[in-house]
Amino acid sequence: MSRGIEDGGVLMRMVPTELGAEDITTSERRVFEALAGSPLSGNALHSLNLPDHEYKLTAELDFVLMLDDLILAIEVKGGQVSCRDGLWTYSDQAGHRRTSREGPFKQVQTAMYALRERLRERLGVEVDDLAFGYLVVTPDVDLASSFEWDDETYCGRGPFNRGIAKAVDRAGKYWLGKQSNKFPIGTELRARLMHDLRPSFDRSPLLDARADLLDAAMVRLTDEQYARLDLISDEPQVICSGGAGTGKTFLAAEVARRQSLTGQRVLFTCRSEVLAAFATRTLEGTAVEVRAASKLGDVTPYDVLVVDEAQDLMTFDILEDLERAVVGGWADGRWTMFLDQNSQAHLYGDFDPDALAYVESFGPVKPTLKFNCRNTREIAFQTRAYTGADTGVATAGTGPEVVFVAVDDQQAELAALEKHLRSLAEQEVAPEHITIVSLRGEWETSVAKSLRAARKGRLTQMSPALASVWPGGGMTWSSAMDIKGMENRFVCVVDIDSVTTETELDLLYVALSRPRAGLWVATSPHVNKQLGELFKQHLDGAINAYKKAAL
Repeated sequence: MSRGIEDGGVLMRMVPTELGAEDITTSERRVFEALAGSPLSGNALHSLNLPDHEYKLTAELDFVLMLDDLILAIEVKGGQVSCRDGLWTYSDQAGHRRTSREGPFKQVQTAMYALRERLRERLGVEVDDLAFGYLVVTPDVDLASSFEWDDETYCGRGPFNRGIAKAVDRAGKYWLGKQSNKFPIGTELRARLMHDLRPSFDRSPLLDARADLLDAAMVRLTDEQYARLDLISDEPQVICSGGAGTGKTFLAAEVARRQSLTGQRVLFTCRSEVLAAFATRTLEGTAVEVRAASKLGDVTPYDVLVVDEAQDLMTFDILEDLERAVVGGWADGRWTMFLDQNSQAHLYGDFDPDALAYVESFGPVKPTLKFNCRNTREIAFQTRAYTGADTGVATAGTGPEVVFVAVDDQQAELAALEKHLRSLAEQEVAPEHITIVSLRGEWETSVAKSLRAARKGRLTQMSPALASVWPGGGMTWSSAMDIKGMENRFVCVVDIDSVTTETELDLLYVALSRPRAGLWVATSPHVNKQLGELFKQHLDGAINAYKKAAL
């Protein structure tokens, strides 16, 4: 094993030598400091990113130890760790929780194999002579023993406090006992390994390229959506409901397009002028006319009316304007509405449940969209866990973890956002695939206004003109209100003042559900507390939905 424990060899060389001040969990920092101060010898690489993994977009090892005769992968899980019905739940000190069917032992095992395969591809068959192993560390809790893992591969709170070197030494003897035909890591090979691993440590995986895979899965209509299209085409009056990410705007445009192909005059409408501009671009080349509801004016009635985000239009005054826009009105006209059954009713402050009941009184067919074809499972879970909204069963697969960053003030929020944007750029995420969504919705007071990109004119504010060429050619900023019905690959949510009122929760729901691949959220201490309370309320529903998505 490593020389440090028995004979006082050279201490562990940490790579990097110091951790940065941001985006490092407390538990990882404690393990880093424990390794740095231990009598172990060798090299310890923190946060090793692997661009290739059997089934994940990215894989990350919290620590990789290169000892004298073993390469040991370490997975750190801080805070509360629990497992119920095969679903692992992790909770940090800020109250944020995430779940996974893949426990920490499976996670580190598969990442270890990915590391071994990557080294073999780059360095050749010499890697086959090296011993590999893994260790899970939970510095805050002690997990009960389980037949799913051997005790030697685990270091809980008690062993960690008594000295991580003993746990590493124990794990090393265990793994070497299973691989008795392996050889020590010689000086020359160690240098080559470090030369290969160090650049990989410094580079992040190319998230944007891997997001292409998610996009391909999300663009395809599910079988359910095809069935709904057939139903809508056959029925004169329809109210189709679905949560964020279930493809309502896409389906609304497709319904309008199909109806226009039959020779009908079709009007596509919604309340937001921004969304209307986006729909105009989507329906370009068709005979469909797109107008925001406020721009209807004195129109000649259309043969077919298609309404998107219909929950925003539920006032009797707006319904009266819409009725005049379709031949036969509500009673005898041909119309289709798409609405979100979740709590978005408070965004405009004028939702009237009696208006919705009035439209429903005409007996429309009411199909429901249940499959989420936009959000990854991670994003769908977090959105539901914090808002209670039914985001549907996520079908696009897994993606990067949702990241919550605690910030004490706006200056800290700015620094954290700048750091995250630099990280995305290093991972070759194109600027046009990034949108900053503000819950406050005021550009003049938004933290984004102080960004370097904004000062250099490389951050474009949402507008109908931008929506007509969405996502445009650069990074974008939008209020949560204006980005309703739209999406982007990577979303950063900022300017969260509170999440206690119905309107604030509606805005949070919209913001969290916009990204297709990556979600990053900045929260203050008091917002963290509010989110923690919301999480407690909605966790069971989110877990049940996650289980369905995993089947």
